[in-house]
Amino acid sequence: MQQVLDDARSFSPNLMSDSLHSLSGSRTAQVQKALRRPVLAYKPITDLRRPSQQFLQSNSPRQYVNDATLRRLTSNKWAVRKQAFAGGKQDGSRLLKQIRKQIIFSAICRKNLMNTTISTPEIYGIKTAKAGGVVGNIVVDMEYIPFHDVCHIVLEHDKSIHEWLIESAISIVDYELTQCTTTPLKDVLPGFYSKVKSIQEALPKSALLSEEEIKLIMEQFDQILEHFAAQPEIPVPVGTCHGDLTFQNMLVDPINRELCVFDFLDSFLESPLQDIAKLLQDCRHHWFLTQIHVPDKGLARSVTTLGVFYDRIYSAYYRYAFWDVVPLFEFFCLARILPYMTTSVEKQCIMEGLQRISEDIALLSEKVEEDELILIGSLSSNEGENIFDDKDRKTTVIVPALGPDMGELYADGQIKLLALNVWASYSLPVSLGVPANNPQSSGRPLIVDSISSLDFRNVSTIVIAVLESLILQHCGTKSYFESLFSSLPASTLLLIHFHYAKHPTVDAVDTVTSTIISLSTTGPIFIKDADNDFTHCIDIGNYLTYRSIVKIPSHTPSPLAESETPKWDGRPDLIDATHKSYVSFSYDNIISNIAYGSFVSSQFCCGGWSFTSAQDFLAAATKLKASIQGTDIGADVKEGGMRGSLKVLDVLWQLVCDGQLFFGASVGEYEDWGSKVAWEAHAKRGREKRERDEEGVSGWGVWFAGLVGLSIES
Repeated sequence: MQQVLDDARSFSPNLMSDSLHSLSGSRTAQVQKALRRPVLAYKPITDLRRPSQQFLQSNSPRQYVNDATLRRLTSNKWAVRKQAFAGGKQDGSRLLKQIRKQIIFSAICRKNLMNTTISTPEIYGIKTAKAGGVVGNIVVDMEYIPFHDVCHIVLEHDKSIHEWLIESAISIVDYELTQCTTTPLKDVLPGFYSKVKSIQEALPKSALLSEEEIKLIMEQFDQILEHFAAQPEIPVPVGTCHGDLTFQNMLVDPINRELCVFDFLDSFLESPLQDIAKLLQDCRHHWFLTQIHVPDKGLARSVTTLGVFYDRIYSAYYRYAFWDVVPLFEFFCLARILPYMTTSVEKQCIMEGLQRISEDIALLSEKVEEDELILIGSLSSNEGENIFDDKDRKTTVIVPALGPDMGELYADGQIKLLALNVWASYSLPVSLGVPANNPQSSGRPLIVDSISSLDFRNVSTIVIAVLESLILQHCGTKSYFESLFSSLPASTLLLIHFHYAKHPTVDAVDTVTSTIISLSTTGPIFIKDADNDFTHCIDIGNYLTYRSIVKIPSHTPSPLAESETPKWDGRPDLIDATHKSYVSFSYDNIISNIAYGSFVSSQFCCGGWSFTSAQDFLAAATKLKASIQGTDIGADVKEGGMRGSLKVLDVLWQLVCDGQLFFGASVGEYEDWGSKVAWEAHAKRGREKRERDEEGVSGWGVWFAGLVGLSIES
């Protein structure tokens, strides 16, 4: 133990080790970086303590702390203390085993035996019971790590950070596997039978489990043990492991790309497969989401990213023989939590996970090999099809306006879908029967304005998807609603197709998918939000439209301004900036991150989403819905929000995570009326603009007279 401590405290790590341990075909260590704690020279004296610290009383509580620890604890550094007591939830002897694992892992990191961007908190000091004291009492002080948790990384950071994170976790398992020996499953299976007995004895203590559920769990135990008892020669890696390699036990520095792992755990069978099973517990069964707070807007993104993590783990190890026994470890990792679960959400997660693994085992027992079929079925629907072969190929524009928010009342009793821009320079046609002196006789509905500034030269069809009952309620007839679009150019009117849905949809993704299915839409699509307007020439491709929230105020004074002092005149997109989606790009304008309500950059999405294939969109949306179906784990429902509802950006992020490239297209003249606040600001700007236009030459005359007066006075 002393040698392990000395190695862990070594101040001369090998920065350029030639020994990078990895499995054949797995990832090697990333580019090595300098250690977070640089090597510094120390004064040539034996006692570095301040005079006030050199005379500690023998009964001082800090007597057990060594000199280096004392310096850290009395400086500006933070420390974390873990304690265990005899008869408590965790016995001191078990905590000592875990700390020993952590110290050994620290030595491995310092000797650069694996990726140098992986670390663990340093142990400052260990206090055990004195002679004659209570056996089992232990106090451990360790380093405080000021990094981000994995939840923050998943919700806020881009795809490259996500890929680095899971690859770093995999590299830990890679190193563990290189230090293992393999043994036949029959030699370690008795340990699993013993573990079943201990779990069975503890299950009745859980207030959340009924007798029927306990019976079902024991039947699942019998099923999985019977399956693996029939395969006694499967090789099982046995050796060092973290023991609890979950995302809750990781902290991340995304800037320097350092992964810190902690809270090591001893296991009834020490094997790297325990760590693989723990990662699957979070990625595949979503236990991670039961232990953290995930806002409702981030649920789809979290599920998608965890799915990517699972795919990476599967791709790293499924070719190895030991992968066949991973379900056994996976099942026991979930089952061991049963006696300690405290909420119905945790119970739902575990029970569904156990059932999922049991179904997998049943398929394996029947020797149903569908891996190749699944891989073939997961290929893109565009394989073998070059969508750019046809020079005349054009895109289909879909304007989803089926959501419940379209019936929200705006000004003057008008619903959002049909609210009028009364300050506009165009007028409603007389055929609509609106009196000329009516204040609504000028302007057109927002649903019309949402497509009025777009260039449709590359468009074959414009689908306006609305709720039939809402149109009949507020317009009387479909023909009346359709006539509202008559102010648009004739070339645009020829492209418009009205899709009247019989039933409302839960979100924009549901509207688009139902429209694609109903109209048998194929080829490229462009989805345009119905609650904003911008100028853009629609084209074929995978891209989204964006605009910057940063606006530099003009230093040229307006002729009508009372003062020459430049003022920040605001932007429509800043009125409701927290309810927008923000996007960041890597090289060549490729999307690297996109998130709703999170300021990942100064570029926000304007509500235009282009996809090269309607079938790709449909497949991604279906996959994402299946992933979160019934998954209310860790989500919040605020202000009547719908749990599990999707946005178009969620589908786009799913496709990005699946490997498709998406780009950004900047737009101009953006106007937003997606909320009442934004609509009121939009209306105010329109009225002010109209008033300035009506002043016309008069305003310029006042400004010119002022200039003449100034020159005469001077």
